[in-house]
Amino acid sequence: MTTTALRGLLASAAVAVVAATTLGIAPLPVSVAPAASNTFLQLFVVHDADDSRQEVYDLTCNPNGDTHPDPDAACAALTAANGDFDRLAGDPKRICPHLEDPVTATVYGDWNGQQIIWQRTFPNRCYLSRATAPVF
Repeated sequence: MTTTALRGLLASAAVAVVAATTLGIAPLPVSVAPAASNTFLQLFVVHDADDSRQEVYDLTCNPNGDTHPDPDAACAALTAANGDFDRLAGDPKRICPHLEDPVTATVYGDWNGQQIIWQRTFPNRCYLSRATAPVF
């Protein structure tokens, strides 16, 4: 091996050692890919007259699923309302009876990384659905 070839080999090895050392202590690059959704919500409906009558659902979005009966529709409705339960379109054409059987709907969880705590009482289950369908 010639002196020039040996010097080239040593220079390449030195560069490799410096590069490996630098990479070992350098911070990892920030990913530019979109982050996975941080959406997990627990939805509760309590019939105020009888606490034993409760409905509990878990909802995840992106991917949509968990124990909610229609996670695709619920996630689409929440996306349209930007996660604001007071802005859900609901089902405004639904006609509800004027019966007093109050229900309280409560939500805890995270919508796209934002903490959500929401609670509201409705005259009966029909009014809850009219205001919040298909989420509740």
